[in-house]
Amino acid sequence: TQSLLASADPDDPLHQELVERRVASEIAIRDRFERAVSEGDLPPDADPAALARFVQTVNAGLSVQAAGGASRVELLQVIQTALQACPLLD
Repeated sequence: TQSLLASADPDDPLHQELVERRVASEIAIRDRFERAVSEGDLPPDADPAALARFVQTVNAGLSVQAAGGASRVELLQVIQTALQACPLLD
């Protein structure tokens, strides 16, 4: 998936489908963070769009690491580090 997104022709239907799915996923995460702000689970100054991009980016990196053979322990360490780097998600 990562190599297709990075190297495929943007007009390729499969490339377009992957981009659309990534965007839809990010929108769903953003919408959930917006709800968390409105319900008081996140501070009012939280940026739902930036948080959604952060989660998507960490998730993509985890996918690459897992495909490259990272262990469960190593992946959990990455998640723990990401949570420490973003106290709003802790």
